[in-house]
Amino acid sequence: MRETKRTYTHSAFDEGYVCVFPTEVAARRFLADYALTGKKRAILSEQAISFDLFRAQFLPKHENEQPSNTLIRKLFTKSLLQSPHGLSYFINPAFPEANSRFSKYLASLLPQLGQALDEEVLALMPRPMQQDVAILYQAYTRFLAENHLFEPGFERPSLQFADDAVLSRRYCILFPDLIAGLDSLIESLGSPSWIVRKPLPDCSGTRVRLEIFSNHVEEIHTTLRRIRHLLDEGVPTRDILIGCANPTTMLGLLEQQAWLYDIPLVIRQGKSPLLYPSGRFLSRLKEVYDERFSLESMKALLLDIGFPWKEQDKQRKLLAVAVDRAVVQGSLWGSDQWVEQLHNGPLVQWYRQFKESIVGLCTAKTIEELRKKLNHFQDTYFIETQWEGTSGEDVYSFCLDAMESIKAAMAAASIPSQPAIFSFLLDYLDTKLYVPQMGDEGIQVYPWPLTAALDGPHHFILSLDHTASRCVDQPLALLPQTVDVKERREEDTTEATLRSTLLGEGETYLSYHTSSYEGEALPPTYFLEHDLLTAHREDTAEAADPFEGENLLWRGGEPDGKATARQSQWFALALETSLADTRSDFARKPIPREWIPLLKDEEGLIHLSPTGLDLFVRCPYAWLCKYLFEVDQAEYQVLSVDHRLIGSFLHAVYEAFFSRIEYYSPMKKEEYRALLLSLFDNKLVEFFGEGGPNPPSRAWIIHEFRVKCTAILDEEERLFAHTRSLFFEKKLAFVNELFSLEGRIDRIICLDPPEGKLYAVIDYKKGKAPFSKIKDKVPSFQLPLYRKLVREDLGAEVVNASYYSIKDGSYLPIWDREDSAVMAFCDQALEDALIKMAQGIGEGHLEATPSKENCKGCIYRPICRRRFATE
Repeated sequence: MRETKRTYTHSAFDEGYVCVFPTEVAARRFLADYALTGKKRAILSEQAISFDLFRAQFLPKHENEQPSNTLIRKLFTKSLLQSPHGLSYFINPAFPEANSRFSKYLASLLPQLGQALDEEVLALMPRPMQQDVAILYQAYTRFLAENHLFEPGFERPSLQFADDAVLSRRYCILFPDLIAGLDSLIESLGSPSWIVRKPLPDCSGTRVRLEIFSNHVEEIHTTLRRIRHLLDEGVPTRDILIGCANPTTMLGLLEQQAWLYDIPLVIRQGKSPLLYPSGRFLSRLKEVYDERFSLESMKALLLDIGFPWKEQDKQRKLLAVAVDRAVVQGSLWGSDQWVEQLHNGPLVQWYRQFKESIVGLCTAKTIEELRKKLNHFQDTYFIETQWEGTSGEDVYSFCLDAMESIKAAMAAASIPSQPAIFSFLLDYLDTKLYVPQMGDEGIQVYPWPLTAALDGPHHFILSLDHTASRCVDQPLALLPQTVDVKERREEDTTEATLRSTLLGEGETYLSYHTSSYEGEALPPTYFLEHDLLTAHREDTAEAADPFEGENLLWRGGEPDGKATARQSQWFALALETSLADTRSDFARKPIPREWIPLLKDEEGLIHLSPTGLDLFVRCPYAWLCKYLFEVDQAEYQVLSVDHRLIGSFLHAVYEAFFSRIEYYSPMKKEEYRALLLSLFDNKLVEFFGEGGPNPPSRAWIIHEFRVKCTAILDEEERLFAHTRSLFFEKKLAFVNELFSLEGRIDRIICLDPPEGKLYAVIDYKKGKAPFSKIKDKVPSFQLPLYRKLVREDLGAEVVNASYYSIKDGSYLPIWDREDSAVMAFCDQALEDALIKMAQGIGEGHLEATPSKENCKGCIYRPICRRRFATE
């Protein structure tokens, strides 16, 4: 009969041993398993302990000393590196600014120093390294003695430290090949007869194979379909276990996809508290400080909906104004773009106080000071509420507990203050894992190799490739890699750990994927040597994938299987919302008659600009969204090149130039060129200051446009010599019985000065002109509407309408004096568009007009949904 983990452990319990397991999790699980299924159906809790607890029974007791821990070690190394230390191997004395980066590494070496001072180990080190090890050991032991501390890593186990109760028991070490350091412990205790090791059973002849998948998505989906089938068959979640050997790649997607497949999981491997909203809040505060209040870091902090902000409207207004004013970077001290460029007193005052709060947080030196400033920040900027997360999550309390741990460590190390203690807190939190206090209602997910010693009726272990499955203990990791593995005292328990996975009582499913974002992966050598690889497990039943069935249903086929409970909820909700035939869907239906007056002003007229007319012609529903619903797209990004602001700057240069010369004389072209370049330089300072918007952008603007802007002089000579520029940024308006029309024209030229009425209208474009010819339809009614406004408001005739492309350095006349047919066509098209618009608004018909051309780039598509597929 094949021996399994259950029979292996139960037989040791039956013999009355105190069983020692590799981990506390394994000890508790097999203890519970024996109580439920063992021969005696009852067992004392102390009959199963972890190896760590077993070893601690033989260590010396320190009544008047506290143990050193990770925090105390980090504080020691930080204080050591801030004083003359004499280290030259681990730290490069030529670059003291890099010392802080090595403090974590040095702190990790401290527990190894006890073994490193053995003569045979010292002999493996180069001379400079021996000196550094000695310096570190002497400084550390002196620090421990001064503060009444001891280093657990220096302790050597011995029977003399064990009490009589320990010596009177019989111990059985289970899964001994999985426990690194076991041999040295038994040897140091003198190999007593009351401690026995029970070797792992033989796993030859196992039916378990390592299944190969092409990628991690396929591996996860196949596993979840198999688990879905088990749950559908009535298997309880407690009988299913999942292990994961590559949590970085797998856990996020596994958790997400399990939620979609309606499979409850309980992740027993936590994640950094900084990945939760309340932990992320702390790291975002630090990013704002580190990035000197850059716009991007301010956006990341102030726009995060996971934080309970009190004044969201003011914060969004601050960012919107910053984008409009091209604020890119703040500062900690001195000149600050937020203060200089916002030009809004209340917002500047809010920013100053906000900045002061963050600087105070990030420069605090004690935990008490940090806590006081953090409380002040929350009282000032947060609503009165608790942090909210998923059920059972209390990350913020976890972070506050970490602050108390740092406070206690500083007190133990006699360190009254620590520069930038907020950074120290974040570094510490980044090394800790937060495990939500969830119930047991769900499938337990354990990390590798902890899952290897566990057992259950259905045990799935994922991502078990060669690299992820390695289990190597390195007690002397400080030694150079060139030193032989044996002399480094490394213990490789990989093969034993893999063998233990094959001893399951029930079904064991092992798998790995060959390709991932990190590259190609190979299977563990053990499975290759024993021919335990398979491309597919034919004997494993799977549920029909509900999402493949959903796609098949949309294509008109018959799905295999049934929808999950979650899918059913989605479909029911969609039928009530997005798929429902709602009365308020004005993209398909006319608006209510009582809304029509809202589209007009107090005199009952439709207010219209060239932009509004073009938008209505393209899609009436888009016009409705913008001008009635007032839906707009906020920009929260300042580009390194702000084309809108550069366009305004170039407009101002041309306005200043043509208003200065008024009449254009070709004889003065060189004089004009010097004037235009001078105005360019003056306006550059006026718009962007002496060094703005930033050095590379300023250099690019000068290189790209300073000389290019003078190309207009040749074009003026070609088209508008001896003409007079009359108006600049001229706002014209005209009112009839239906419309109130208005427009702002960049430049109006009189072609027959001084008192003639033949005009040209010019619209400047920084890039290319939107079009150059009018054929079967008018692409834009901007210039035709300008022609109408000039005729009605100024009593003149526009016989030339041109775009000027600064990029191309040329005029593109849409019509000229000889193009009477084009002018007549544009006039008629404009009247037809106005009549159509008046009729549509008067009848409430503002439905969407979807097409590939009309919907391209439309910001209202998420509201309209005419060119979206529902899945």
